[in-house]
Amino acid sequence: MFISLEGKVAVVTGASRGIGLAIVQELTKSGAHVVAATRRVSGELEEWSKTHSVLIVEADAVTEEGARIVMKETAGRFGQIDILVNNIGATDPRQSVGFQEITDAEWMQMVEINLMSVIRSTRAALPYMIKQGGAIVNIASMIARMPKQSIMANSAVKAAVTNLSKSLAEEFAPQGVRVNTVAPGPTRTAMWEGVLPQDPEEAKRFALNRGISLGRFAEPHEVAELTVFLASDHAAMITGADYIIDGGLVKTIH
Repeated sequence: MFISLEGKVAVVTGASRGIGLAIVQELTKSGAHVVAATRRVSGELEEWSKTHSVLIVEADAVTEEGARIVMKETAGRFGQIDILVNNIGATDPRQSVGFQEITDAEWMQMVEINLMSVIRSTRAALPYMIKQGGAIVNIASMIARMPKQSIMANSAVKAAVTNLSKSLAEEFAPQGVRVNTVAPGPTRTAMWEGVLPQDPEEAKRFALNRGISLGRFAEPHEVAELTVFLASDHAAMITGADYIIDGGLVKTIH
């Protein structure tokens, strides 16, 4: 399926590496003008921006002011915002600790990064998007449906992102703004370096042992391709949906 986003303007938060960078790349391949919001610019993002229509905005979109700056610069440069991809995220600062050991500060860190970043960027973008309609894709996680005790706070907050997205989809459908979530499972990004085996057979066993039916981790570009589809007119009848991309890790229905 060929997806054309010619003439569309997309904002991607958390755009410097991993899934965020892959989303920037796939959006530009489809012809969109992309604003890549990031606190720190990676070499890969900088190189991509030299040969593609990418405007890098260095701002902390977790904060209200940072989100406002990103959207204001986007509108100032392109005059519109058609697509918003909320990709900022982080996992628990201390993993595999019990519930009673997780501090209020650690809970609030997960809420700020994973939930409030979505709220603030969406709130800042909506005044521009409701003028002509558009699509919001929030990158959540399969742990919203299959929580992991070892990353309890992140699991709970990602579930909140999925829930929020459905409410946003309901409220803004009359204005032509669609809102969906993409829920990746384990994905081959830098966070797995040194953990995921390099040998293909060992990597397959590693994935199968973790319950991934297809026997491998997702690639960032696969998550990005699903995101681009949901942002495009090919998905014009889809809103309020949560798309799991995890190779069969989640075994249950809703």
